[in-house]
Amino acid sequence: MRCPTMRDLPKADAGLVGWPWDQATPELPDAMPDGQPWPRITIVTPSFNQAEFLEETIRSVLLQGYPDIEYMVVDGGSHDGSVEIIEKYGRWLTWWVSEPDGGQVDAINKGLARSTGAIFNWINSDDLLNPGALGEIVAGFDAATDAVAGACLVFGEGHTPLVQSNIRLKPELLIQGAAGARLQQPALWLRPSYVHSCGGLDAAFHFFFDVELAIRYLAMFPRVRYTDAVLARFRFHPESKSVAMLKEFHREYARALEKTRDAAGSESLRRHAARRLEELALHRELAPLLGDTARPRWRRVISLVGMAVRSPRPRLLKISAAGLRRLVLGRPWTVGTGD
Repeated sequence: MRCPTMRDLPKADAGLVGWPWDQATPELPDAMPDGQPWPRITIVTPSFNQAEFLEETIRSVLLQGYPDIEYMVVDGGSHDGSVEIIEKYGRWLTWWVSEPDGGQVDAINKGLARSTGAIFNWINSDDLLNPGALGEIVAGFDAATDAVAGACLVFGEGHTPLVQSNIRLKPELLIQGAAGARLQQPALWLRPSYVHSCGGLDAAFHFFFDVELAIRYLAMFPRVRYTDAVLARFRFHPESKSVAMLKEFHREYARALEKTRDAAGSESLRRHAARRLEELALHRELAPLLGDTARPRWRRVISLVGMAVRSPRPRLLKISAAGLRRLVLGRPWTVGTGD
């Protein structure tokens, strides 16, 4: 389906201005500059009780001016007016449904199973595509590209707008949680056939599933083309999972490491995952020791040195040294702290 124009869509409510309310991406020509047809792009929006943001999300996809889009909205049985919004735009959706489901991953998988596109991503119902994003994404794909990675504008309540790029998307670095690597999911676009080949999205995860998928995908299909173009807008708000459920993210991170450690496949990835799990275990062991103010500091120092002797490898010694430094300075210890 060719994206509708601003004239085609329902008029935005009074007072709603800017992208994507009264602005649209200019329409792309029917064929690419080399005369070839544009590749079909499949986008899935999982949604549940986010009527406050959903219409803005839908319009940001539909107003891309792109010649061949496959757009699906998969709602989990909302009761907040979301269904009325979806129905409002239903004629321009490839498929939509509103029914109880198993959560966000289940919803995305329903859309992915119906995908006929050559490029794929999901855009959550509180996020947006940036104007002209789809044209930028296609410009980055060629036969030697497995994924296109751009930037996100991070914005929202109490958050100063900030552009953050996808950086160093290597599975080993994502396993380590390395500061030099960053995944911005709405700006990482994949080949749906490759998503299926690497095992698809794992519905056992509800918070860390995007990184867990990226680790498996990039291990098999590592050719990422990076662009500085802002492809999407990621919204922070008090109810967003990345804000409200940080502990669950940490728990699923550990589960993802265990899955990688125990899976058949790359011995290197399994080794990296096992080492990272050891590091996290040391973090958890240090936390109560450093927080035990009932014990004299010198006794805690001795205990910490003993832990370092038992774990003499360089990365583990680095964590022990960081704990000693925080103990001496009287600074608190947080699981996952590395300095």
